[in-house]
Amino acid sequence: MDQNWTIGFVGAGVMAEVMIAGLLDEGVMAPQRVMASNRRAERSQELADRYGIETTTDNAAVAGQADVVVLSVKPQTLAKVLKELKGKIKPDATVLSIVAGARTGVLQRGLAHDQVARCMPNLPCRVRKGMTVWAAPQETPSSHVERIEAVLGVMGDVIRVADESHVDRATAVNGTGPAIVAQFVKAMLEAAAYIGESRPVAKETVLATLAGTAQMIRDSDVHVAELIDEVTSPGGTTSRALQVLKQGRFSAVLTESVDAAYQRTLELGEALEDQLDA
Repeated sequence: MDQNWTIGFVGAGVMAEVMIAGLLDEGVMAPQRVMASNRRAERSQELADRYGIETTTDNAAVAGQADVVVLSVKPQTLAKVLKELKGKIKPDATVLSIVAGARTGVLQRGLAHDQVARCMPNLPCRVRKGMTVWAAPQETPSSHVERIEAVLGVMGDVIRVADESHVDRATAVNGTGPAIVAQFVKAMLEAAAYIGESRPVAKETVLATLAGTAQMIRDSDVHVAELIDEVTSPGGTTSRALQVLKQGRFSAVLTESVDAAYQRTLELGEALEDQLDA
């Protein structure tokens, strides 16, 4: 892959910093080929000091120089940022958006630029164990695809989907999922404390059980329901525990939770379109 390209981050929050750190640590980019903009001068200076990259408070300056422009601003500020950047992107540059709900068509129209991809990384990207789902138009040049996957690959696993509607779904499942899993872990720790298990032991056992079960499911060709059956003896402890979960509508509540996140993602997308058309 050609290494003589630059990347610019418009917005320099947590996920942007995760990507910057990964690109530099993995040797994908040198500091002199990385730029970032943030409205807060102190945040820009913090990143410059920490990583040795070029920073500024001028979004358009970054967008106008980079070969890959990462949009990493909050959905509520996107409409304003698009107006700042419209017509400023280099003709042969790629725009990669991590803004929740922002559809490709909205970004293309708002930027007056065709080469736009969107993605949804998740919080475990912080520890390079993340999952990022991304989509781009079918006609996206292979060189652009390589650059996007190089950027996303430093954070963990990457899946490209053909239809960007799957990125909206990934926002609910993949993006929101870590918070739901963390809430589950919190509930398990509280349950362990309730029956008298010490906090240090509970933390180790709950997290090891979670990680081990996830690995077992990933490595197995057997459906997850069959794995549950394997550990569920008639009249046993697991059977009793699962019955209580069913009575509490565990699966239904989880589905409703994910669907609520998905509906909110769609609402954000519609709101962005309305702001752009206003």
